[in-house]
Amino acid sequence: MESLTQESSPSLSSNYRLDILPEDRLFTDARPDDLIVVVMGLTGAGKSSFINRFCGRELMKVNHGLRSCTEQIGVALFTLPSTYSVRPGRRLVLVDTPGFDDSSLQGDFETLRRISVWLADVYESKNMRVKIAGLVYLHSIGQTRMAGSSLLAYELFRKICGRDVLGTVVMASTQWETLLHNPSAGPIRERDLTRFWSTTLAQGAVYRRIGAKDPRRDTEEIIDYILKKHAVATKIQEELVESGKRVAETEAAQTLRETLGKWLGNSQTQDLSKEKEKQLDAH
Repeated sequence: MESLTQESSPSLSSNYRLDILPEDRLFTDARPDDLIVVVMGLTGAGKSSFINRFCGRELMKVNHGLRSCTEQIGVALFTLPSTYSVRPGRRLVLVDTPGFDDSSLQGDFETLRRISVWLADVYESKNMRVKIAGLVYLHSIGQTRMAGSSLLAYELFRKICGRDVLGTVVMASTQWETLLHNPSAGPIRERDLTRFWSTTLAQGAVYRRIGAKDPRRDTEEIIDYILKKHAVATKIQEELVESGKRVAETEAAQTLRETLGKWLGNSQTQDLSKEKEKQLDAH
């Protein structure tokens, strides 16, 4: 049986722990054989619904507005039935993450910090390298265009993952029920979305649709696909634990600063206030 961990001596430099705050909800019950699936995407993309749908009950609060219900990392634990086709009897850890869509350095950096230290802490848990089974990135097909927040969220997701783990990544479209009144728009948006994701898909990730007809089945197929893969360590975990970086020193943080810096210089792309400009300078 494949091991999700490898024995390791304690990290010589756990500088990322300086970025952990008292209110952070870390996963202190990580086990060596946990199957950890991280679900990411913009606020309102359906991350909490995805987790609840697979588990068959409401474990995560679902967002029905514009503001995120998920400000901290949320974890749903689910033991796969003994009759399950993939990894029966194993504990599945579904991770609900806040979305990158604050349009300010302070808000998005805080989201990046919370996700990063959570992943690093799990990876270093009990002096073992507890790896990730896979990652799911959700995007609402109801979104009519790729706004600046969508572009930034996608780039940060790529930096968190790193190229080497894309074989365990599923890029999925959600909320097809919002297009029942205009079904012809769906395939067009789907085509544009997969074109936008073409580099990630060419590097090993796969695309799946969580449709309106049977979203439960589509969700289960995504989890099944991931569970058949080998466990991985993400780029952000390696940067923080193996390289001893702090969150602000990671490639993801650099991408965040550079992107918002470009927005500051282009008022037609994003109108950032003087307060946000001060936030950029502070980091």
